[in-house]
Amino acid sequence: MEVVKMPFGVPGWKWKVGKFGYTVENEPNYEEIKAKAKEVLSRTTKGIAWRGHCGSLHIPLVFEGQIIGELWEDADPKEVEIGAYWFGKWGIKVQLVKDGRVIGFIWLA
Repeated sequence: MEVVKMPFGVPGWKWKVGKFGYTVENEPNYEEIKAKAKEVLSRTTKGIAWRGHCGSLHIPLVFEGQIIGELWEDADPKEVEIGAYWFGKWGIKVQLVKDGRVIGFIWLA
């Protein structure tokens, strides 16, 4: 039976195809996620910045040769704060915060 985690909604809930579509699993620990995100960001570099057709800034975040997220404002990845997160089928998406505003995200596998 295929299990598909929901990237939104009630923490810990996920959708599975089949009888009784909803299940619950343990939510990841925020402190562990925060520590992992900080460790990854300490070794992350900024890629080549580009602008979208509406003028929005996109700065790829590169870790071990792969893009793991992006910034929408120029900032040092080592100095951003870790914000909220959500988890799903492809990993954990973590918000990057500066001066109380979300300025990007990273994916943690």
